[in-house]
Amino acid sequence: MTIQDETVVGKKGEILPKKPLRDFSGIKPGDKVLIEAFKGELIIKKIYSIEEALSMPIIAEGTPESVEKDIEKERNIQEKLVNEEN
Repeated sequence: MTIQDETVVGKKGEILPKKPLRDFSGIKPGDKVLIEAFKGELIIKKIYSIEEALSMPIIAEGTPESVEKDIEKERNIQEKLVNEEN
């Protein structure tokens, strides 16, 4: 699920997301964020502390090799789907 909202860039370039966006994203005053810039867009991502990262649920199980195999399988499926669309 995503939410969107409009805001205006301030005179000094500041971007102030409204409270619903901050609450939904879990970004609070004082948090560190990573900003990625692309043509016509900015993507803001929260940088998690070590404590926050360690408390997150495990998203993969197995050895690094088995996880890499699973990622490669998924990549191949996605590439096949993209090629079929073109």
